[in-house]
Amino acid sequence: MSNFKDFLKRNRLIMDGAMGTYYSQKFSRRGEPSEIGNFDAPDVIKEIHMEYIRAGANLIRTNTFAGNYTTLKRAGYGGESHNPAAVVRRCLTWGFNIAREAVNTCGRPVFIAADIGPIPEYGQRDEKEIMDEYLLMAKTFIELGADIILFETFSDLKYILPVAQYIKEHSDIFVMASFCLNKFGYTKSGISGKKLLEMAGNDLNIDGIGFNCGIGAAHMHQILKRMDFGDKIILAAPNSGYPDTIRDRSVYQENVGYFTDKMEEIFGLGVNIIGGCCGTTPEYIREMGKAVDLSREMVRRHALDKGHDRKKETPSSSANPLMERLEQGKKAVVVELDPPYDGDLEKIIQAVELLKTQDVHMITLSDSPMGKMRADSMMVGARIQKELDFPVMPHISCRDRNQIAMGGAFLGAYLNDIRNFLIVTGDPVPAGDRTVISSVYDFNSITLMEYLKQMNEEYFSQDPVVYGGALNYGRPNLEKEIQRMEKKIRAGASYFLTQPLYSQEDIDRIAYIKSRVKTKIFGGIMPLVSYRNALFMKNEIYGIHVPDEVIARYDPQMTREEGEAAGIRCALELMDKMKDVVDGYYFMVPFNRASMICRIIEKGKAGMLC
Repeated sequence: MSNFKDFLKRNRLIMDGAMGTYYSQKFSRRGEPSEIGNFDAPDVIKEIHMEYIRAGANLIRTNTFAGNYTTLKRAGYGGESHNPAAVVRRCLTWGFNIAREAVNTCGRPVFIAADIGPIPEYGQRDEKEIMDEYLLMAKTFIELGADIILFETFSDLKYILPVAQYIKEHSDIFVMASFCLNKFGYTKSGISGKKLLEMAGNDLNIDGIGFNCGIGAAHMHQILKRMDFGDKIILAAPNSGYPDTIRDRSVYQENVGYFTDKMEEIFGLGVNIIGGCCGTTPEYIREMGKAVDLSREMVRRHALDKGHDRKKETPSSSANPLMERLEQGKKAVVVELDPPYDGDLEKIIQAVELLKTQDVHMITLSDSPMGKMRADSMMVGARIQKELDFPVMPHISCRDRNQIAMGGAFLGAYLNDIRNFLIVTGDPVPAGDRTVISSVYDFNSITLMEYLKQMNEEYFSQDPVVYGGALNYGRPNLEKEIQRMEKKIRAGASYFLTQPLYSQEDIDRIAYIKSRVKTKIFGGIMPLVSYRNALFMKNEIYGIHVPDEVIARYDPQMTREEGEAAGIRCALELMDKMKDVVDGYYFMVPFNRASMICRIIEKGKAGMLC
């Protein structure tokens, strides 16, 4: 590592361009990863390396980006092997040796970066299996004598940090971590480039940080000019642009001149290493090398921001009435209402007006529960808050919006003064609708919280939003649920709302969770209003346990009034049992019967809402 690190103190580098797209262009096998060329066409891979070196690259990447077992198996290599590790080691070894042969025959010094890309996480593989494979890759490159290891096109540091630690414990290899951003500066995990720069920069095992793929040079320049690099070693390798799809293949437009101009601007920001990713070819690297003066003294510019200094803050309880009440140790009450199926808000407006007369501190609005379309929770919330001057907490499901739509929705809600959210994964689309309705799930509840945490830091720092998550206390493995809660808390969750509670056993589970996790919990109460309603909840709603003794309190012959009276009694008993366990109550309104919730709150407020 010392030679490479010392070199970068005095020099800047031109890295190579794309391997995968250029390999497809030269040696067309539709859908085949270039790593297969290590086995089937080593001369082609070596020639590509040589072309980049002749074009001026003094840093090349090994053809091992997708040299993981999942990808190789899908491409037809190693599918029958009883030793997946041997398949991976073979691909990495051949890829590294081909790059070394190219460098040894070129006649001038060229650095080699051993390339590790993300291992696909779909299928049956668990996190330990994936981590073990990353460690295998690192060990293989250490044994091969690599001087540089580049983690390329990652979206977070989840696997990079422990593997980088392993590398440093066993070698002096220079470790670089490079991330793939979208045009808004975020990875698919919802983490901003600024945050990754900060996190990776603070880790002593990471020597350099990069951004590659995902976007073209113009968008990368816009993102990088708003970052403070400090004294970090920075790599930039954008795509040549954005591809078109022709005959099921991604085809990049030829735009060498434009790319070169933008890379010259990126170079001017003080980037140490510039190169190319998808769509770039040796011609791009050659022209880029002509345009930049590697001997020019590097001057780093200060980051450009959007007009005002932003202080990084955590949500303040004094700025949020709900959190203020919770921090004071007072019980808080939130009531869930379902937005309408149609364009008529009259019923929900009437319900809110009724609930305002009671000790209700916030209205929470579901987001198309059961995967059935309803009015948008944020927009309904904005209307309620504006017309009735009552705070709202929209549920935000991960199911229906991609990252662009999600970010835009949060911005729109913020501009309408919404400051509280409940982040949930979201009920799946019913099986019968899946042929015409697509789920998105760019996020899960944890990564969406991380995304919102970043928005708090970068956009909402003067008045941050507060958000919570759902608590599935009925999960068979309660330790797994506690682990998820802890991840959500690290991602910024301030409170949790539980599913409906119906038994002492449920309450005991919440008490156990409270003993393990320091957070605020709202106990869920959904009053049952009839025998039929009770049977439905017991038998058809997964994860909710309605004991037989609760069912026994209802009779098929009950009138509506009698059913409501039974539901109110049960709810009051539950409130009393959980009052010393929970921090607040979360009422789910059955069949829009807000008046029933008002009666429960009125009867229970004397001893249970203080």
